[in-house]
Amino acid sequence: MSSEIYFASAKQLVQRIKQKQISCTELIHIYLDRLTHINPKLNALVQTLSPENALQQARLADEKLAKNQVIGPLHGLPITIKDCCKVKDFVITKGSTGFHFLPTEDATVVERLKAAGAIVIGISNVPEFNIAYETDNDRYGRTLNPYDLTRTPGGSSGGEAAIIAAGGSTFGLGTDAGGSIRQPAHNTGIASLKPTHGLLPNTGKLPYDGGSLSSLTTYGPMARFVDDLILTLPVLSGSPTVTPTQFINFKSLRIAFYTDNTIAKPDEDTLRTIKRVVNSLQTEVAQLEEHCPAHLPEIYSLISETFFLKGDKGLGIKMLLNQLAIKKPSSLVREFLAIARHCELSTTELNQRLSRLDQLRLELETFFINYDAIICPVAATPAKQHGRSFIEGRDFSYLSIYNFTGWPAATVRCGTSLEGLPIGIQIIAKPWQDMTALGLAKKLETLLGGWQVPPLFP
Repeated sequence: MSSEIYFASAKQLVQRIKQKQISCTELIHIYLDRLTHINPKLNALVQTLSPENALQQARLADEKLAKNQVIGPLHGLPITIKDCCKVKDFVITKGSTGFHFLPTEDATVVERLKAAGAIVIGISNVPEFNIAYETDNDRYGRTLNPYDLTRTPGGSSGGEAAIIAAGGSTFGLGTDAGGSIRQPAHNTGIASLKPTHGLLPNTGKLPYDGGSLSSLTTYGPMARFVDDLILTLPVLSGSPTVTPTQFINFKSLRIAFYTDNTIAKPDEDTLRTIKRVVNSLQTEVAQLEEHCPAHLPEIYSLISETFFLKGDKGLGIKMLLNQLAIKKPSSLVREFLAIARHCELSTTELNQRLSRLDQLRLELETFFINYDAIICPVAATPAKQHGRSFIEGRDFSYLSIYNFTGWPAATVRCGTSLEGLPIGIQIIAKPWQDMTALGLAKKLETLLGGWQVPPLFP
């Protein structure tokens, strides 16, 4: 009974609650018990709601249901939130020993989730300052991948991805500035969406470090099933009029796909997965052709140096460390600073780069005129061994381009490596066409299987 519940979709669980097949109190009990078994092995959640508080909220939800007062579309669902945004009564640290903040209010997106009936049962681990494609810090330690404990779940939303994949949360909230939602989802076989930039309010992120990178950042949902992304997106956006996926005419869709961005060549498992995806869609859509946007290596280089390294020799991070009185940052922050110290841009160079990026953005928009969606890898390989995120960082070069454009990008598991690791693919749609990306993700999930129970955590 329990495994049937904690591996069910959020959509199914809401229906069971409304039909009184399970109470909110029973559901919370099941998930809290699940966390006691899996979280010590994964180190995915760094804080959990006290059982007393969680059950009090669940009983209140049950009382409202007994009076036919359904709170909202997420009534009674236990969820988790990444440790980088305001969640009332949880300590927010962003994985740092020097940052400790107890919010008295929720970020807007969290407030909307709660207003829709969700119960936040935990806060998930991140790399210090969300700085890496893996999840490890000196405050809470390393998060492990539920499919292989010697591998990383990714980052920076790695704790969120790991706990969802292992059945410890119905769905969660992450942030994405350069793939921080999509890469962990790929590593752990779950589904995710980086929405169109501006669709969700960006308020409540902590500590607010500003700068150029903030322009690439957005919140986004993560879940085992695409249906649950579709369920939560209207809640997060505050717009119930988001076009439902059932209205998508797949037979009219024009899709471009590429397997190699000429920056990081995908491994054979990834190439095989993209081929499976292409073969499965041949008769499902109007047009499917291999076509890669131009200038991807140049775009990747400009984005990396201008937005991620910021061209300031690491000064921004150093100022934050000084502000928080952190004398010894985590190893991942030290790795970042070792790279950043070689990147310094003058004001003239920065303006030239931004101007060139504007030209390249227009070229990308022109490329997209003839298509409704783009399909490509999330990364060049499945989940890596711990400690490889900076050494092999170019393998994640498929991600940041779509933060730069602001286009919506969904991920869904479509394959498995020979070692049993999940392989996701990325589906990009035009601005404000988030439901097109999710509709295609749902189609591929149906055709190719989607998320699977981790054998280590049945």
